[in-house]
Amino acid sequence: MTRPAWARQRIPLVAGEEDTPLTRALTLADSSWGVAFELDHRQQFVINTDITLALHREPVGEWFCVRSATAASPGGSGLALGQLDDKDGDCGRILQTLLVADR
Repeated sequence: MTRPAWARQRIPLVAGEEDTPLTRALTLADSSWGVAFELDHRQQFVINTDITLALHREPVGEWFCVRSATAASPGGSGLALGQLDDKDGDCGRILQTLLVADR
């Protein structure tokens, strides 16, 4: 199931520095798996082991929509696949590999 979430950073990535649309996109892309979290977090924990953000154009603005779906296997691995939109529409794709383990 794909779930959308519009979000923006409230705290700068680097204290005292102005974030750019690119740094905002990169920061929010790291949350993709959390948007579509379909596992019972009381029973399992998830570690984001790798992330790829492929942009097909320069992102704009402060607000981004992350649309994401997560799939996990019984063997302990998972994938989160996402789309990143800004105020002008689709700007890229997100792929995260996950480690899933019982608590």
